[in-house]
Amino acid sequence: DIRKAKRRLDNIISVIPDVLKIDDDHVALKTRRQQKGIKQYEKHSDQKYFQVVHENELKFYVNLEDYLDTGLFLDHRLTREIVRDMSKDKDVLNLFAYTGTVSIYAAAGGARSVTTIDMSNTYLDWAKRNFNLNELAGDKYKFIKADCIKWLIEQKHSEEKYDLIFLDPPTFSNSKSMENSFDVQKDHVFLINYAMRLLNDGGQLLFSNNFRKF
Repeated sequence: DIRKAKRRLDNIISVIPDVLKIDDDHVALKTRRQQKGIKQYEKHSDQKYFQVVHENELKFYVNLEDYLDTGLFLDHRLTREIVRDMSKDKDVLNLFAYTGTVSIYAAAGGARSVTTIDMSNTYLDWAKRNFNLNELAGDKYKFIKADCIKWLIEQKHSEEKYDLIFLDPPTFSNSKSMENSFDVQKDHVFLINYAMRLLNDGGQLLFSNNFRKF
């Protein structure tokens, strides 16, 4: 019931400052409603207020105001640690990279190279800022602006291979930058098969998605 849900949310918001011992104005509320396409990535504000947060000795910029998502997916905290542990002396590819947090973990884990791909200039710039924040620089860190699906198809006969690929596509996307819409439920096999072609012998691919009905 929508009214009960509203009352529950109001109750939670009223006690959070007391439980966490923080000021009321230090609570940022995000309400996720059913959306299509990439609305969760669209701007909600334009305050450009970034804060630095710490996670496992690494640092990341988050934005609690301008977007529904903050720039750091908490549900992948353990996954990022797994990537760090797997990355030593590996060539790592991070597809649909968002703000590059997985790439940071790969670099921190001693990756030989890290390639970060996303079709958003906003998020690629954010990823670069995260790299600078962690004092990670050099030619071994590459940033590519591209539609990951189209890029994978174009790499069909590429000789460049990777030892570790992180593949975390959106549930659905019909971005203007993409030629066709993407639905993870029906398109994941095609996506995984194309990504697997870029793996070195003995390489590993980590695939994930957050579609509840997957």
